[in-house]
Amino acid sequence: MSARTLCLFPLLLAACGTVRDWRELRSDPMPIGQCFDGIVEIAGTEFLPDVSGTDRGEGKYMSRWRQRVLPNRHPARNRLRLEVLLDEGSAATGWPIRYYIEQETVDDPRRDRDPREEDWSADGQDSEKEVLFGERLLRRGAPKAVRGAAPVKPVEPSQGP
Repeated sequence: MSARTLCLFPLLLAACGTVRDWRELRSDPMPIGQCFDGIVEIAGTEFLPDVSGTDRGEGKYMSRWRQRVLPNRHPARNRLRLEVLLDEGSAATGWPIRYYIEQETVDDPRRDRDPREEDWSADGQDSEKEVLFGERLLRRGAPKAVRGAAPVKPVEPSQGP
């Protein structure tokens, strides 16, 4: 490979990334197992885990796609992606948690009733569900912070998986 090709390669990889608007919060001091169990309990009420993207040891939780119908009667689906930043927290100080809820819709009205996997396209994030999920997570994982705390704030957009 030439030097020019090698210089362009990182730019090509960056173009493949999707910008995510992660929301972050910090748990109260607790063991990581207790923190992750709380996440699974809160997320599992609405977002069932996808075993291919969930890894307790790495602090990652990904849900299965959850389908719904939008008010305009088009199908949509969303799923939760969550990470506990294990390198930046501890049982004594609490665990940083970041998450987002991605959303996809079907753009072709001919495929509304029976969409195939290739008919779904990214439609940003479901910010309303993110706020509701964040409030539930904050009450469970950081009850001390709930007293007089500000709502969960989004962090600066970053490129991620």
